[in-house]
Formats: sequence, C-alpha cells, structure tokens
Amino acid sequence: SMMLKLVLRAQRGMRAFAGIGATRKLMLAAEASAPSSVAEASSIFAKVGRDIPLKVVPRAERRAARKAAKHSADAATGHKVVRTSSLPARISFALLAGSISGSIVWNFVLDDGIKSRVKETLGATFLGDIYAIIAKKVEETVKPFTDPSRQKLLPDWPIPQVPADTPPVPVLVLDLEDTLVHSEWSRKHGWRHAKRPGVDEFLETLCQYYEIVIFSQNYGAEEIVQKLDPKQCALHILSRDATRYLNGAHVKDLSNLNRDLRQVVILDDDPAAYQLQPENAIPVTSFTNGRDRDDHELKDLIPFLKALASERVPDFRQVIGEFRDEDGVVRDLATKYGARVHQLEMQKEQKKKKGFGGFVRGRLSHHPASPTGGVAASGFSSGPHV
Repeated sequence: SMMLKLVLRAQRGMRAFAGIGATRKLMLAAEASAPSSVAEASSIFAKVGRDIPLKVVPRAERRAARKAAKHSADAATGHKVVRTSSLPARISFALLAGSISGSIVWNFVLDDGIKSRVKETLGATFLGDIYAIIAKKVEETVKPFTDPSRQKLLPDWPIPQVPADTPPVPVLVLDLEDTLVHSEWSRKHGWRHAKRPGVDEFLETLCQYYEIVIFSQNYGAEEIVQKLDPKQCALHILSRDATRYLNGAHVKDLSNLNRDLRQVVILDDDPAAYQLQPENAIPVTSFTNGRDRDDHELKDLIPFLKALASERVPDFRQVIGEFRDEDGVVRDLATKYGARVHQLEMQKEQKKKKGFGGFVRGRLSHHPASPTGGVAASGFSSGPHV
C-alpha cells in the first residue's frame, strides 16, 4: 500500500508539472501571435481555462521576474541610484509644520493683548521690521478665515420686503443657539431642537417694531430657522461666515450690519459673541435644558423692547446703560424695568388722590417735577435721549 501511495503521488506531480509547462507554452504562443482582436484573445484564454483548471506561478519564477524588472530599471539609470538625504527633507517639513502651527496659534488662539505686547517687545529690537513683514503676510493669508465674508451683511434700506417709502426701523439681532433654541444630538434620534418657551410670541410681537436678524454660528441655521419661525418674522438669517473670529470666539460684529448702531440691540447668551459692541447687548441666560417649560425670559423682555422701539429713543445704548450694575454688566433687565413701571403706576395713583387742584398747581409750577420721580412714561429716565 505504501508503494501504491508513492506511485500515485508521483503521477499527480508529473501531471501538475506537465500542466505548468502547457500553460507556459500557451502564454508564449499568445505573446508570439499578438492577438489583434478581443475575440482572438478571448479564445486563447478560454482554451487555457478549459485545459488547465487553475495554476499558480511558481515562487522561483516570481523572483526571477522581480530581478529582471529591477535589472531593467538599473540599466535605464546607468546603474546609478540618486538618494535624497532625509535630513533636509525633515528640516523643510518641520519648518512648514511650524509655520502653519504658529499661524494658527497666533491668529486663532492668542488674544489681542498678548499680540500687542509681543509687537511692542519686538518693535524695540532689530527684529521689529522682520516681524512687521511676517505679521502682514500672515494676516493677509488668514484674513478670509477670520473676517466676515462681506462688508455689508444686510442690504441697503429699504429692503425688498417693505415699501420703498418706509422709514428705517430699529434692528433686533437674536442669537439662535441656546438663546432661541437648544439643540441636542443622540445616536437614537440624531439632532433635535427644542424651542425656548415664549419664542413664538416674542417673534410675532417684536416683528411689528423691529427688523429682526437671527444670527447663528452654524452653517445649517436656515433649516432650523424655517422650523422655528414658520411665519417668517425674521427678515434676515446670518451664519458663521458673517462672524469675525477674534480672541478664540466667533464674534457678531454689529458694525458690518449696514445699519445705524444707535438703533441696534442684540440678545445673546455668550458675552464673547458681542465683545466688540457690549453697549448694544442685552445678556440673556443660556437655555440649555430643552425640557424646561418654565423659562419665561423672552416673554419678560417683550415690554421693555416694545417700549424701546415705540418711544422713538434716539440711542438705545444710552437707555440700556441705565440698567447696568456697578461692574458695567446688565443683569435682570426685565425685573428692573418692571420695577420702574410699577413705580410709575404707583406715582400716578398718588397723583390722582391729590385731586384736581394739586394737578393744576403741579402744571403751573415753574420747575415741574417729573411725575415719575425721574422716570419717563415708558419707564426710562428722562433726558435728552427720550
């Protein structure tokens, strides 16, 4: 039985060797005949596939083919191989990576205070001129990434949506994220957006007094605003390309709105977003819990914003400044304004109790006191801005 097994193995080996030889003969014949048509080539490969089921090129032949290819390449270059030293390449790569990293840190991370100190320090040395040239080149390079995409973010007034003879109206800039809506993402539901309580009433009421602009730091803001504002109370939607990148934040630069800054007010939960015009800002708390249905901040601000626009105040910034705390920050504006209005109503009630005679004497006085004790009818302090 052992002898029979050896004989069978020998026969299988001879068949395999014979098959390899037949395959090579057919391949050489195909190369020599150089088939001129697809049909002829297909017939040759069909014959190979019919006679020989599947054969693998021996390892020795693969090695010989690689050596032959290498020998041909060496002969083409005169058996001379030019090698580039890795040190210059590494130095060049390091300089390129360092310059790119430095530009990113300088323009997108460091604030203006640090930049000013570095500029003053280098300006006192021989490196001052070199620094100025490099800084100018870097600024020109990154300017498209840091400045707004256009100088006028809003079209000239009157805009196409209103009649041509309509006088300019105040501008109300509203932040989208965590001011009007809160967005959350989950693997199960994807992106979901929760409207802040009172946002519908807020937009529908104030669109009668203001040119509303919704400002977002995301590029996909239009789709969110379409669901948030189906009645199109907001006349303009601006996204991240309209912001200015400054001190590590995307800043809403109101000076590019193409509107009078004295008649512009912005609501935002991020102080860094209005750092260029803080005097125009009314800070609001962040709406970060989409399930909170007890939030009433937007609704509380409606009376103040209505009075601000309807009283024809020449400069909104002066009125907003009256509600700042000692540290210069506006807090609880709606509460403070409500207290002033309540004080005004109480004084009116006291005035009625004095009778008609007291009212006439007050009118005939040479120096009439304000019936509100320094508070105008709208709840703002009396003065040249009312």
